[in-house]
Amino acid sequence: MPLLTKSSFTKNFSGYLLVLLFIGISLSSQAQKDCSKTLQEARNLYDLGMIDEIPKMLASCMQEGFTRTQKIEAYKLLILAYLFDDNQFDAERTMTEFLKKYPEYEIMPNDPVEFIHLFESYRTTSEFSFGLIAGINLTNPRIIKPYSMLDKHTTELSNASGTGYQAGIGAGRYLGKRLMLNMELHFAQHQYSFTDENTIPREDGTVYKEAYTFKEKLQKITFPVSVLYEINNGKLLYFLRAGASVNYILTISGTPSSTINKQPSTGESTDLKDYRNSLYYSAIAGMGLHYKIPRGFLAVDLQYNFGINNIVLPDKRFENTYALSQYKYQDDDFSLHTFTLSIGYYFSFYSPKKQK
Repeated sequence: MPLLTKSSFTKNFSGYLLVLLFIGISLSSQAQKDCSKTLQEARNLYDLGMIDEIPKMLASCMQEGFTRTQKIEAYKLLILAYLFDDNQFDAERTMTEFLKKYPEYEIMPNDPVEFIHLFESYRTTSEFSFGLIAGINLTNPRIIKPYSMLDKHTTELSNASGTGYQAGIGAGRYLGKRLMLNMELHFAQHQYSFTDENTIPREDGTVYKEAYTFKEKLQKITFPVSVLYEINNGKLLYFLRAGASVNYILTISGTPSSTINKQPSTGESTDLKDYRNSLYYSAIAGMGLHYKIPRGFLAVDLQYNFGINNIVLPDKRFENTYALSQYKYQDDDFSLHTFTLSIGYYFSFYSPKKQK
């Protein structure tokens, strides 16, 4: 008896595996052909009004044998057969099972009216969605009351926007067919600056100029809550948003600089946490779109956050002695306005239920 070498064993095993795989594919193909024939026979019976045998005929292929498209059609046939037989209980039971397997099914133009009527009696929107969000922002301070150590008659006060970013998580829940409650938790960074530019004409016709700039960097945790109204139906949904947010400042620092007769100077960064309110509030308005994908959606969101309250502590205005003495900077009373552009991915969870 010849010895079985390692190479011959490997070759034989590979051959057996290929044979088994071929047999499996053949059986699966045969099963699909048989189930395809079964589905056609069920269609013919339904067209003839002979519905009693349809559930039993389709039962074996519902577990295995149908393609996705065929299985959806089989579910529809079952539901229609039960409705035709005035068996509302089994029709609703099968519709619930169908929507659990295919929660994002959308009505087709050729769907029968009876099927559509029962389908629309169910809640087919997601129960809630959970997602990840990231984006960029542009922040501009809104001056509530200006302050300056310079002569206001010869000084121009201005402020400039700065760019930042935000990232976080979000959760949404439908309150109705088009209305969604959305809650998010973000970490965000904002930047912005203030400039006091003083211009003094001299007797010899020359001009003396001094400009003092204070650039701030703020990091925060923000908790926005808003309501979204979807304008249209379909795969691409447009929405409007309105809400409010609570913002907690984690860190905030300021860097002063000056330009006196074209001679620039930059100071040291200072911690401003003791001179700012830890909490500030914003009103939210925005618009965006949701693009449906399997078991979720992609979101693009443009928001305007209107700062409501002053973030400066008035009693601490004169305590930043470094900025006051070295760079003639004094805090204005201001709030923060921010534009944000974010993208997100949300995963949706479904729980189809018959609506009362």
